[in-house]
Amino acid sequence: MVNPSLECGSWPVDPPVAPPLLPEQARWFTATLRSKGESADDAWRTWAARLVKRDQVNTELLRSIWEAVVGFDETLARFVEAPVPVPPGTVSVSGSGKETLKTFNVSTAAALMAAAAGVSVVKGTSASVSAVSGSDDVLAEIGVPVLHDPALVTESVLRTGIAFVSYGSFCPRYAARYDGCFRALNPMSFLMPAASLLVSADAFLHGLAHDDVGTAAHGIHAARPDIARGRVGTTLLGPGLRVDELAPVSRTTYADLHWGHVKVTQRVLGGSIGPWRRAVAHRASHRANAAVLLESLRPDATTVLADFVDVNAAAVVSLARPEITEDDALTLVHEARRRGGPARILHSLRETTPRKESR
Repeated sequence: MVNPSLECGSWPVDPPVAPPLLPEQARWFTATLRSKGESADDAWRTWAARLVKRDQVNTELLRSIWEAVVGFDETLARFVEAPVPVPPGTVSVSGSGKETLKTFNVSTAAALMAAAAGVSVVKGTSASVSAVSGSDDVLAEIGVPVLHDPALVTESVLRTGIAFVSYGSFCPRYAARYDGCFRALNPMSFLMPAASLLVSADAFLHGLAHDDVGTAAHGIHAARPDIARGRVGTTLLGPGLRVDELAPVSRTTYADLHWGHVKVTQRVLGGSIGPWRRAVAHRASHRANAAVLLESLRPDATTVLADFVDVNAAAVVSLARPEITEDDALTLVHEARRRGGPARILHSLRETTPRKESR
């Protein structure tokens, strides 16, 4: 049972008024994307850390970053013009990573649970950067293929209800430049994982390891105005302790986007952090993290694991079906769990042999 809210508040958030990158800054950012070597990486990391530390990430900065990356990566630019078609009601699921409490792969489990509840889902994946196991790593352990050709996403969603696709497959040149450069949260974390999943989704769910979820929601909308709805969520568990998911304990903050309008909600929830933290923390190997992921999807999963997954899965369901309440969305998730729906989705994914991918 998810803990009831002890405190709850919501407020609208307008995009912060701030100038875009100055022409010389935009030229520097583009030059950095095109540069190689440790000195260029150090300069990029220093620039990013300064902006995050000084709370200087704003919508116009994110818009400028997106425009620079689209100009840099021809593959991404082509997908901007023609996103991969997916069924109506599809939700894309992404995360910033870089959280200070590393958890088992909750967003991957939540995506599977939401698919079991009848939602079409596209989940972005990557190998681990700052944690023991990334989504690529645990999916390989459980025998689920990750797509590296976006052209295969439509078929996977139609056949199984879900597609796991590499972020970098939509933006290979940018991914080759970015991957391995950052181990800490940076301005690109607010935007790129969600915006670069260039499918014709109706909604997105993005986890962010930072409190400024409103700016992230506005930034994603600036990059992807074609997506009607979205949510950016985060949970602060204590001083310096954060996850990039919606958690059923502590202080959860999320920004809901609806056609350009953003409302931020904050909930302070009851529950003991210590035992919860130990239960959801990532394990020491890919195999162990994969085992926890599978355990979290079982009909008889422990309450801590089930609640964490189900809260995030219900957010996906409510984004896909805005006509129902969040309580109704959670009920659909509970029914899917009780029926063993995730196991059937996993079986279907394992049995599906994708056509040869183009690299």
